[in-house]
This record gives sequence, C-alpha cells and structure tokens, in this order.
Amino acid sequence: MHWPVTIEIRVPWRDLDGAGHLNNAVMFSYLEAARVDAYYRAKGFEPEKLAKLPIDDIDIILARASCEFRSPAGMGELLEVATWPKHVGMTSFTLAYKVTEKTTGRLVAEGESVQVCFDYAGQRKKAMPESLRAALTAGVAP
Repeated sequence: MHWPVTIEIRVPWRDLDGAGHLNNAVMFSYLEAARVDAYYRAKGFEPEKLAKLPIDDIDIILARASCEFRSPAGMGELLEVATWPKHVGMTSFTLAYKVTEKTTGRLVAEGESVQVCFDYAGQRKKAMPESLRAALTAGVAP
C-alpha cells in the first residue's frame, strides 16, 4: 500500500452554500469519503471492490474530526483529497488530510481525524489488528 491515498471529488451544485462556496459541513463528508477509502485499502481490499463491501466490514468509530479551511471551493472544481496516517496507537489512529484543487494545486483545506477500533456488538474499543497497524504505520512520516 502506498501513502498518501488520494481520491478525487468534483464539487456538485448541491454541495454549495448560499455564497456559492462548498459548504463547510460538506467538507467533512469529503474527508469521510477519503477516510473510508484509505481504511479499506489499509485493510487490504482492492480499490475496484470498495463500492461493494458491506458496512459490517467497518470496525472503527470516529472519535474526533477537525478541519481548517484555507480557500473556498466552487461548483465544478475537481478536488483531490489526500489522506495518510499521522499517528498509530494500540486501539486508535490519527489520519491527516490535505484537500487541493487539482488544476491549480490551490490548498482548500487541511484536517485530521481520530478513529478508534471498535467492537460494535460489545460497544467498546478493541485492540487494533496487527495487519491494520502495519499498513498504517508504514505511512507515518518519521
């Protein structure tokens, strides 16, 4: 697996606010799309099969998310959302995000999120599987 994992999202009209900019709340949905894609890849799923995976394969829960908005994005712009691991613990990991406009490279936003490995049946955190830890650790900058 190669870090960062990058997805592309073209901003549709429905994602705009009253000022014609990408709505701030929608940015968190874009980060979520990148997070889920990176998580599945870290678990070893092939990219072309990502859309067909059942929700039961997700065994993490979001503990925290933050975003710093650097410049507005508008309708039709093609955004690249890059994601990489920043910290890996025993039961949780932190992902970093960088959102840029693809054509110009303009920085749109930067963010972070903390995910906790979670046992939904028992409603408690759980140890991170070693295979996931290895995939995430490989992407943490020294």
